[in-house]
Amino acid sequence: MSDKGAYMQKMEAQAEQVQAKLSEWKAQAKVMAAEGRIQAEKAADNAENTADKIAAKAENTYDRAVLEAEEAYASLKVKMNELGDASGDAWEHLKDGVDSAWDKLSASIRESADKLKG
Repeated sequence: MSDKGAYMQKMEAQAEQVQAKLSEWKAQAKVMAAEGRIQAEKAADNAENTADKIAAKAENTYDRAVLEAEEAYASLKVKMNELGDASGDAWEHLKDGVDSAWDKLSASIRESADKLKG
């Protein structure tokens, strides 16, 4: 075999090695891309789960605040009805109950507003 033939064989072998290395890199790139997609999907799922938890907590906080305020409001309405039905001097005794119910409602609204701000 001539020097040219040996040289061509050597170059073809080296070219095959390069082609094999490129194929390996392409395969590695596909694996890395797939792993990246898997990690991105996991991150998105985690973010979605975290967002769902935060939303549920916020909704629960608002629901409790509304419930507390509605209970205080209902109590105030009962006391106001009692006051309206009272005759003579009896309303003076009921006035303290209305004031107390109003104070509870006001405090409930303030506390709820503070919770919802935070």
